[in-house]
Amino acid sequence: MTSEPDMLPNVSSLPAWLVPSVYLNWSEDWLGEAVAIASRSHEHRLPGGADGPQRGDVVVTVVGSEPGIVAAVELMGASQGEDWVSDEVFGPDKPVVWDDLFNGAAAYARSSGWLPQEHARLVLDGIAHQYKHGATGTLDAGNCETDELSPNLHVLRLLGHKQVSGTDLRREERCASCERFVDVMQLNPHDDGAHTGQTGERPLAELIEQTFLVCAPCHALLHPHAVLSQRAQMRPACPSCGQRGATKRIVWGQAIHDNMKLEPDVVYGGFDTPVPTPDWYCPECYANFSSGAVAQRALGDVPEAVPVGVGAVGTPANGEDLWVPEV
Repeated sequence: MTSEPDMLPNVSSLPAWLVPSVYLNWSEDWLGEAVAIASRSHEHRLPGGADGPQRGDVVVTVVGSEPGIVAAVELMGASQGEDWVSDEVFGPDKPVVWDDLFNGAAAYARSSGWLPQEHARLVLDGIAHQYKHGATGTLDAGNCETDELSPNLHVLRLLGHKQVSGTDLRREERCASCERFVDVMQLNPHDDGAHTGQTGERPLAELIEQTFLVCAPCHALLHPHAVLSQRAQMRPACPSCGQRGATKRIVWGQAIHDNMKLEPDVVYGGFDTPVPTPDWYCPECYANFSSGAVAQRALGDVPEAVPVGVGAVGTPANGEDLWVPEV
């Protein structure tokens, strides 16, 4: 008896009593569920209850917006109360589009429940075919320039992380731009392929390769924006609290008078310059620091508390910050 994959029959040719029941689990929390599945986390939620799947049933989890992405296919194993344990998890390495499994799949969008037997056969056959021959679907990523990316592109990049990096997704990943570790729930997908003029629908594998996970400040820098916004984002992060995009430059040795046009996003330190001289002021934690303090920090180190030797006075009526060293 051969065990070659080509010799195995399709589910459609099996007798009804050999076809497992298939439960469609369409998750509304597409981001949390995609992260849980991609990171192999126990936070992945499976349906429970007396009317839910039992031992030997198959659960197909779909996440994202319409048409949705098949993120996991699980054969239900032993149960511990209502905390189901699946025998195997499929999906994160090769996500497929739900609508591509069979004609009429779109009718099940955003719903959960048991699939009719004829559709259960088509779902299992469609998933098996795409796992064997590769995903054949395409997807319109949306307009990255206006931050209107499809949730499905976000899901694809999370589920396809191992395809890109060779390792499972972690709860904290490096931003693809600044390389800081950021909670993966706060990373934004950036479609780099859009900058090469590739618009419209593209193959799933190509989309995954051309999509990067970046933090919010870096994502803002990758798109057209005002000069003031770019200047704020390019300023160093506070080494004390980690605040980024709000630090202000300190101007020393400049007199202030009523008719003076003040520079935006700076604070004025007066004529008494302390030694060492701080270059930056953080309005979030009221710390001051020099550019050298930022340059000397090793990537990934826990920031040490910065001594607060400078205090901010109340904001004047014109809205400008005045800053003087404490005596």
